[in-house]
Amino acid sequence: MYGQINYRFQRPPKSLVEEFAGIWTSTIADTMGRHGVMMPEIRPIFEKMTIRGVAFTVLNYPNDNITTHKALTMVEPGDVLVIDEGRENNTGSFGHNMSLQARNRGIAGLITNGCVRDIRLLREERFPAFCRGVCPRSAQKNTPGSINVPVQVGGLVVSPGDIVIGDDDGVAVVPLAVAEDVVRKARSRMDMEFQQAQDIKDGKKPLEIVFGDSWVDAALEGKVQENR
Repeated sequence: MYGQINYRFQRPPKSLVEEFAGIWTSTIADTMGRHGVMMPEIRPIFEKMTIRGVAFTVLNYPNDNITTHKALTMVEPGDVLVIDEGRENNTGSFGHNMSLQARNRGIAGLITNGCVRDIRLLREERFPAFCRGVCPRSAQKNTPGSINVPVQVGGLVVSPGDIVIGDDDGVAVVPLAVAEDVVRKARSRMDMEFQQAQDIKDGKKPLEIVFGDSWVDAALEGKVQENR
């Protein structure tokens, strides 16, 4: 897998990416059958952060970020760098100066299963980043990885061109092949969730709008012993 640099991949239309604006990652997870979201170890570096864009993938050799530096010369506005550092990574493979270059290229943010450094500056300048941790140790720049190949980050396989959405809850990845169907269903589900929230404020039970007034008792019938 190492040693491949791919410049071309199928990108979704910008209009399709924009259709995901305002849709929560939790709603996307529900729409996709509780799938399509990264493990909770991949966290935003500050609160009230959102990311929405096209996956531009990087597979780094462990503890070496030369391939990320190459990717920063290739990304396009609206891309999200999705970097697979591998489980053996123990360096801060992305830092402040790299974020400046990334911003110059117009990227939407960074998602990595590795660590970042210079986090105070990244937070102060509100560079959108999700990562596994923070480490001040710098990465080497010797051994190439690959660019725009399928990578595994946060328990998901991410392919270049997938649509990536991040918020305070975490990161969701929508494969390009199903994105139109997912966004349509997710929009409908968002409308239902907003109506459900209003119903609860009006005194109704959670999920009553979906399953009816007595759905909890019906679901538990025959499974529990109630002692009154």
